[in-house]
Amino acid sequence: MFIGDLTRNDFKLGLPPVIAEVCDYLNTLDLAALETGHHDITEQIYMNVMAFDTAAAESKQAELHRQYIDVQVLISGQENIEYSVAYPTLANYTEYDEKDDYQLTPEIEYKSTLTLKPKMFVVFLPYEPHKPGCNVDNQVISLKKLVVKVPVELL
Repeated sequence: MFIGDLTRNDFKLGLPPVIAEVCDYLNTLDLAALETGHHDITEQIYMNVMAFDTAAAESKQAELHRQYIDVQVLISGQENIEYSVAYPTLANYTEYDEKDDYQLTPEIEYKSTLTLKPKMFVVFLPYEPHKPGCNVDNQVISLKKLVVKVPVELL
């Protein structure tokens, strides 16, 4: 897992080259003007732009991926993301959906919480469970964000 802020001059420090290139690309865009939906970045890398309201963490499912790395960037609003870097007990998750690359669970073992503000990003590697879009201070917040999907083999 990596955490950063696209407004910092040193945001690429320590990032794998492909993730640094994705972040460089994102910094060339007017993120607020992006339309919601699917956008191809390269033949292998794409992003989904979405707008939604946060919800109570208890009402959401956590997800993990095996084939893709998530680069989640908050465009507007504020959100909490619950996560863990401990290897998950996969028996607590739904059956793996290979087509859409995810498994779900209501609870994350050894969880921590991260609060994202606009232009902050978090990179989730395979098998790192995360529950994005959670309320901050029990407040529902409208947000816009994007998630870049990077095939793990590009690392």
